[in-house]
Amino acid sequence: MFYLILIAVIFLTEWKIKNYIEKNKEMHKKEEILNGNIVIERYHNKGAMLNFLENDVKTVKTISLTLLGVLLLIFVLVLPKKGDKLLKVALSFILGGALSNVYDRFTRGYVVDYFSFKFLKKIVFNISDICIFLGSALAAIRSLFKK
Repeated sequence: MFYLILIAVIFLTEWKIKNYIEKNKEMHKKEEILNGNIVIERYHNKGAMLNFLENDVKTVKTISLTLLGVLLLIFVLVLPKKGDKLLKVALSFILGGALSNVYDRFTRGYVVDYFSFKFLKKIVFNISDICIFLGSALAAIRSLFKK
């Protein structure tokens, strides 16, 4: 149950943040916070990562939905098994982030990105992206140390 709650918390938190950003921030207007280390900027990503395939929205939707389906299948197969908590947490982070971004892609036609780091000013993220990255890193670490 914990893993399903984690997925829901990620999805609902992102949904709330993205709606706030859409209603309250101007497109491409940068706002520095935390001594300029983080930049808030409303941005619409119509492509995949780094706007890859931004001119082929249908392909991006198809790939996104297919990968989400594969992840869901893996999660459903892994969840009932005892142990392997790290993999379950990793998949939960990935699924929470992926569900949020795929939801955006299908309901808005783009993914809402809204922050960047001082050292990566040209790349705009959202928390879902961070969750997907974190979950992928945890899954990779797990695979390195699993016997």
